[in-house]
Amino acid sequence: MARRQDEARVGAPLRVEGQPDAEVRLILYHWTHSFSSQKVRLVIAEKALKCEEHDVSLPLSEHNEPWFMRLNSTGEVPVLIHGENIICEATQIIDYLEQTFLDGQIGNTESELKKLAEENPDLQEAYIAKQKRLKSKLLDHDNVKYLKKILDELEKVLDQVETELQRRNEETPEEGHQPWLCGESFTLADVSLAVTLHRLKFLGFARRNWGNGKRPNLETYYERVLKRKTFNKVLGHVNNILISAVLPTAFRVAKKRAPKVLGTTLVVGLLAGMGYFAFMLFRRRFGSMILALRPRPNYF
Repeated sequence: MARRQDEARVGAPLRVEGQPDAEVRLILYHWTHSFSSQKVRLVIAEKALKCEEHDVSLPLSEHNEPWFMRLNSTGEVPVLIHGENIICEATQIIDYLEQTFLDGQIGNTESELKKLAEENPDLQEAYIAKQKRLKSKLLDHDNVKYLKKILDELEKVLDQVETELQRRNEETPEEGHQPWLCGESFTLADVSLAVTLHRLKFLGFARRNWGNGKRPNLETYYERVLKRKTFNKVLGHVNNILISAVLPTAFRVAKKRAPKVLGTTLVVGLLAGMGYFAFMLFRRRFGSMILALRPRPNYF
């Protein structure tokens, strides 16, 4: 694997000759709270693929450890291993999964539009225009600072999504199934939107963006997402910083550093201390951003 590291780091799938893709084990290195990792894990769940998952804790700097840097020299999650193939970067991983496991394709609307544009030159401009409109509706950013920078633009994007969902509902017969973002099927566009909405809720922005009757179609859409078994499997427990982030980190720190001969009382005390350490770390990482993003009262 180390010999193929330079190719893997740029996300190029590495092919293995004479080995059936479907029979080779999938191994995913991810972090539970990474936006990109969440998208990949949701795609894997939607495709019903068997995958061995390993959580690489960013707060504990596990992504900087030598064994992981040998997989991906950029030290970023997620990383997918399929036989001797090493694929880095979420978009490349999702494309690889779609191209390799054809039975469970969930649909990449953007790729389909590009293909249609190539096959129908007379409609190329129309397809490209639709592709651009689709891109404008999707949030594909795991950089929290970026969300702060484009907060006003986020409102506009969610308004566009709300309008699109309303249009889909109006086009659907009463006896028909409630549509997703691009139609009846749950596509990669829905994966990005679903994970984005869940990230906003995790950061405390649900009420601001779709609560109290604001954007009712978006609220209904998110409620439907929460009911999907695949979504619950991947992100159902990721809804509270203390429960889903701080405590697991504390236990991992304790497991890594605590001597095996410690008594129960000392272990409990150590876990409490590690829990406080992890909480402070997460508060430093997310706290200032959340305070900066929350609306401030206008006294003028």
